[in-house]
Amino acid sequence: MKEKAVELVVRNLHDRKLKYGKEHEIIYEKKLAKERSKDEHVYADKDKFVASAYKKKLAEQAKWLEEERLRELREEKDDVTKKTDISDFYFNLGKNVVFGGAADSGKPKEKQEETVILS
Repeated sequence: MKEKAVELVVRNLHDRKLKYGKEHEIIYEKKLAKERSKDEHVYADKDKFVASAYKKKLAEQAKWLEEERLRELREEKDDVTKKTDISDFYFNLGKNVVFGGAADSGKPKEKQEETVILS
């Protein structure tokens, strides 16, 4: 039992470190870009080369930033403190298990075969 609890805590810490590590990495890259722009006039006539691994890293960062932006937009849209009515509450009431709604286990529901009884 304790091993499972410890494993869960370690996994949460690892996920948190990954998130904040990416944020710090992006901030650092922006800082470097700003510093490079200050010296750009010195190297204006020189060719600029970017390694494929760095291009891949920048693409991953852009993808991560887009996902974070979409997640924040979704959270802002679903923010209950900004709602003026309780229509969402009533909309989701049918899904509430306590009030007799079907339990959603996260798995897609399989179609059940219907049997027809002929009289």
